[in-house]
Amino acid sequence: MKSVLAKAFSSSVGNSDIHPYYYKAKHNPLANDITILTTITKSRIQTLATLAQRYQGPISVALHIAPDDSGLQALELLASTMKQQPAMQKYVDIHLVKDKMDRQLNLWRNVARFFVRTDYVMMLDVDFYLCTDFRKHILTNARAMELLENGHSALVIPAFEFTKQQDGLDYKTFPTTKKELINLYHDEAIDMFHAFWTPGHAPTNYPKWLASSSLTSNEDNDHDDNLGIYKVTDYQQSYEPYIVYKKENQPWCDERFFGYGSNKAACLFELYVSGVDYYVMPQDFIIHQTHDYPNEARSLERLYNRRLYNQFREEICLRYARMFVTQGSWESPATANLVEQCGRLPRFETTIKTFL
Repeated sequence: MKSVLAKAFSSSVGNSDIHPYYYKAKHNPLANDITILTTITKSRIQTLATLAQRYQGPISVALHIAPDDSGLQALELLASTMKQQPAMQKYVDIHLVKDKMDRQLNLWRNVARFFVRTDYVMMLDVDFYLCTDFRKHILTNARAMELLENGHSALVIPAFEFTKQQDGLDYKTFPTTKKELINLYHDEAIDMFHAFWTPGHAPTNYPKWLASSSLTSNEDNDHDDNLGIYKVTDYQQSYEPYIVYKKENQPWCDERFFGYGSNKAACLFELYVSGVDYYVMPQDFIIHQTHDYPNEARSLERLYNRRLYNQFREEICLRYARMFVTQGSWESPATANLVEQCGRLPRFETTIKTFL
C-alpha cells in the first residue's frame, strides 16, 4: 500500500507518510452524493467540527501533521474533538499526511479526493461557512444533476466575505438566505470573496447572480433572464471558484505547487482546459470566516508560484492540445476552452500546427 501511495503522490515535494482513514466515518454514504474535500492543520480542527455539524453529509479531509511533538499534540486534539462531536464521528473521513513540509496544499487536496467514497465532490476551504443547503439544491435539481453526470461541467457556489473583518468572526450571525445576503451587499457590509483581487472570483458574474429574481426557487432555467443555473462565460486564468464536480476521470491538482498562490488556480485551469465548463448555482452561497494570514510567507510563496504557474499553463495547453489531436477530437466542442485560453499564449498557434 505504501508503494501505491508513493507512486500516486510522487509529484509532491516532500517524502510524505500518508495514513488513509485514520478516522473513518461511521456513515456509509450513497454513491450518488456529494463529498466535501478539504484540508486542515491543527489550528483548523475545531473549524472542521463546525463544518461537519453544518453539512451533515460526507466529508473527506487531509490533516497535515509534523513528525514531532506538535504532530502528537494535533492528534490528541483531534481525538478529543472526535469524541465530543457526533457529526465528526458520523460523517468525516480523516487521512493523515505526515511530513516536515508545510502548505503542500495540492498534495493534501489530492489525498482528500483520492479517498472520497461518492461520485461527486466539492473542493472547499474549511474556513468557509455553508450558508445554504447547496447539496439538497443540486441533488434535487434535474438540470444540476444532468450537468454533473456528463462529467464535462462543474457547479460554482458563489463565495462572499464581510467588508469588516470583525463581522466575519461569528458564523452564527451569517445570513442563510439569498434575500438577507443581498440586503447586506447593498449596505456594503458584504462583498465577493477577495474583492481586492478581481480575477479570483469575478468570472462568477456576481451582478448577474445578485440580480436574479430566483431568491428561493429551485429553477433549472439556463437562459439569459437571470433565472436558474447559468454558465461562466468570462473565464480568467486566475479564477478560483469553489466547485462541485464529478470525481472520476478528471485531472488531479499539480503537486509541484506548494505554499500560497496559484495552487488552486492551477487545479481549476487544468480542469477548464481539459473540457470542463463552469456553471453557477443561482441561490446558494458560502461566506468566509475571518482568520489571520501569515503575510510574510504568503508573499514569498506567491512569487515562486506565479513564476511556476506561467510555465504550467503553457505546459498544460500543449499537453492537452496534443492529446485532443491524437484522439482525433481537435475539431470537437471539448477543445473550445483550450482554444480560448491557450490561444493567448505566445507561439501556441505556431506550435499546434506541428501536431496537426
